[in-house]
Order: sequence, then C-alpha cells, then structure tokens
Amino acid sequence: MILSRLEGQLHPFFYSAGVDLSADKALKTLARNDQARRILIICTMGTLTGLVLLDETVFGVVLPTIERELGISRVATHWVVNAYFLTLTCLAALGGKCVDLFGLKPVLVASAALFAVASLLAGFAEGGEFLIAMRAVQGVGAAFLFALSQAGANMAFPPEKRGLGIGIYAAMATVFLAIGPMVGGVVIHYLSWQWVFWFNVPVVLIAGCIAYFIWTDPPELETSSSIDGIGVVLLLIGLFGLVFTLMQGASIGWGSATILVSALIGIAGLYLFDRHEWHRKDPLIDVRLFRLPAFSSAILIFFIGQYAIITLAVFFPIYLQREMDFTAAQAGLAVLPAVLPFPLISLPVGTLADRIGSRPLVIAGTALTAVATLLLGVLLPYRSYPLLAGVLVIWGVGLVCLLGPSRRIAVNAAPDREQGQLSGTIVTLRLFGATIGVAASSAVVNIGLGFSAVYLLTGALLAAGCALALFGLSSSEGIQGPENQ
Repeated sequence: MILSRLEGQLHPFFYSAGVDLSADKALKTLARNDQARRILIICTMGTLTGLVLLDETVFGVVLPTIERELGISRVATHWVVNAYFLTLTCLAALGGKCVDLFGLKPVLVASAALFAVASLLAGFAEGGEFLIAMRAVQGVGAAFLFALSQAGANMAFPPEKRGLGIGIYAAMATVFLAIGPMVGGVVIHYLSWQWVFWFNVPVVLIAGCIAYFIWTDPPELETSSSIDGIGVVLLLIGLFGLVFTLMQGASIGWGSATILVSALIGIAGLYLFDRHEWHRKDPLIDVRLFRLPAFSSAILIFFIGQYAIITLAVFFPIYLQREMDFTAAQAGLAVLPAVLPFPLISLPVGTLADRIGSRPLVIAGTALTAVATLLLGVLLPYRSYPLLAGVLVIWGVGLVCLLGPSRRIAVNAAPDREQGQLSGTIVTLRLFGATIGVAASSAVVNIGLGFSAVYLLTGALLAAGCALALFGLSSSEGIQGPENQ
C-alpha cells in the first residue's frame, strides 16, 4: 500500500516532465522481454545480498575509528560485529521458510524496511550499547534479505539455466564484497564512520522497490501452509548455542563451563531439531536433503569455500598490516586481486556449468583453490607482495569455480516450493563456515603458529573438499528432491 501511494504521488511529477515511470508500464515492458526481467531480478537480488556481504567486510577497516570516537571497550567493539553475525546466522533459515510461507514480496518489504531503519539509527549511535542493539536488529533484517534474495535468484531462472542466473547473481553480490575494504577506507578518510551505515539506506530502498515491482511468483509455486513453531525454537536454541560457543570460546576460554554448556546445548538443540523435522510433512528445513550424497557433498564443499573466503578476507589484511607495515587502506586494496575474478568470471563460469555440468568445475575449483592457498602459506614468510598477488588471482579464479557450481548442485536438488527454506539453509551454512573460519584461524594465530599455518590448514581442508568432489558428486544433475529418491 505504501509503495502504491508513493508511486501515485511521484507519477504526476514525472508525467509532467515527459517521463512515464509507472511501475505497471515498466512491468508490462519487461514482460515482453522475459529474459531482461529475469536478469534485472537477478541484479536486484545480487545487490541486496551484496549489502549483507558489504557489512561483513567493511568493518575491519572502520572498527578502530568507532572504538576511538565512541570510547567503547575492546569487548564492546567485538560485539559490534558479533551481534550482527549472531542474529544473521540464527535467523537465516527462518527467513527462508517465511519466503515459502508468505511469498517473496511481503518478506522483502518487511526486511528491507527493518534493515534500512536499523542502518539509519546505527549511524546516530552515541554509545556502544545502542550501536550493538541496532547491529542486532540490522542482522535480523539482513537474515531475511539474504534468504529471500537467494531464493529469488534461484527461482528467476529455470533449472537448466540456473548456472547463468547464479553467475550473474554472484557477480553482482561480489562487487560489494570486493569494494568493502575500499568503502571503509574512503568513508574514514573523506567522511565519517556513520556513513558506513547510512550508505545502506538508499541502496536497499532502491533495489527493494525495483524487485517489488518486477517480481512475479512462478505459476507452479505453492507456498507452505504453516511454520513449525517447535522446529523454530529448537533451531534457534541449537544455532545460538553453537554460534555463541564459536564466537566467544577464545575470549571466555574453550574449557570454561559457560562455553562447554553452550556447546552441549547447541548440539542437543540441533540433534532434536533433526529428529523433529524428519517426521514432519511441512518441515522448517527439509533435513532429508542432507541424506542425498550429491546435496550433502555440494553443501559441505560450499561450506569449506566460505571458510576459505573468511580466512583471506579477515586474516590476510591483518597479516599485511602487522607483518608488512601496510596501512588499513593499502591492505584493503591489496586484497583486490583475490576478489576481482568474482565479478569478472562468475557469469561465464555459470554459463559453462549449464553447458557441461557443475561437477568438473567444482573439482577444478577446489583443486586450484587448494594449491593457491597452500602456496600462500608457503610464501607468506618471504614478505613479497607481488609474488603473493599472483597467487591471489589464482585463488580467486578457483573459488569462483567452486562456489557457484556447488551451489547450483544444491539448488537443483530441491523443487521450487522449497527454494526459500533451501536458501535459508545455504545462508546458515555459509555463515557457519565463516564463523568456524574466524574461530579456528584466530586460535591458530593466538597459540603462536602464525599466519602461514592459517593458510596451510585452510589449504588442507580445500584438498579434502577436492577429494569429496571427486567421489561424492554425481555426474548427473537435476532436480532430485527426497520425494523422488
């Protein structure tokens, strides 16, 4: 209703200027070219996901300034990041289910508004407590935005062309990932830290309005009838317990009673959730998908890929600043060779996956990324950035071949009516990969093994992922949900 009123108020202004920007006319025009409409949907969904990714990467540069200007403690600074990740990780699966239950448009309106308001208010924070609270609310909006944008990208193209759609989506989303450190440096140098939050507001509103007006549900799509309340509670308990354990284990102590109890609660909650969902006709997450070898293998490979991303995005800039005396801005720019392949080759890789299948690309991608990551571990002690930059390019190319095609396999394992909950599941696992990557890598550095050990460990995990791709992925692909097995 609000959007309709806004359109009605703006339409006479543009009409008097000779410009007809009617949403109805735009939708009819796009309907004549279905391919253009699908691509525009993918671009808006990629932009919404990109905002969530931007909020992950930009804070490594701006946090010291926020800590200094607000006069908050190191612990509070830690929770400026963790409050966002905690709510984002715990609620992503629920966000995906809400897309299946209510449809994409209502979830889009609610989550975009919540994310925009929280971002706006966060910029006006005068103390750590209010900023942390707004970051938690921002994480709620981001969880639903992330899940719905992936679901929208999955459903925009039919299964036989999803590689193309995922390629465009990844290219759009990773542009924001690539510019995150640069945005942080520019904002701190020319503006103020508040603009890290205020930048979100116009972008999410513009992308959200475009997506709202051009989105149409697939004709065969049937939404779910209810949300499993018991499943929601068990999932939130399990996820909160495990995510809190991973986030706070290093600072509280891995052997402390608080962390051990949190870990046990998390494991018990997820186990009970699995048992509960297995017997439901309309589950919050279709846990039967994890019994499909191709799906579980693709998801685990995707998980390892996210682990690899976070070790580079977080710990490589720290290494450059601590060991090679780079400034924060220089460190942000130095990561570019690793992320530039994402927007440049995601589209051709997605098209190639549609043509030859995902399995060969996933095998090649995991192998290439494993070799590049191991080389990073070997070359870091030489402190030669030109040498490292060449390896970073190889790393980026390999990861593009790993992430998009592995996600394509997982997406094609479920029918359209489950794409919302599937997207929420993928987002949750992606964030788990990032959280475990931060926790494990921090532990490696803190016990004195150094940054080289971080990348040697990550390279070993990627090598295991390559073996999994060789023996766990089937050469045949397509929609093969549990009911068809």
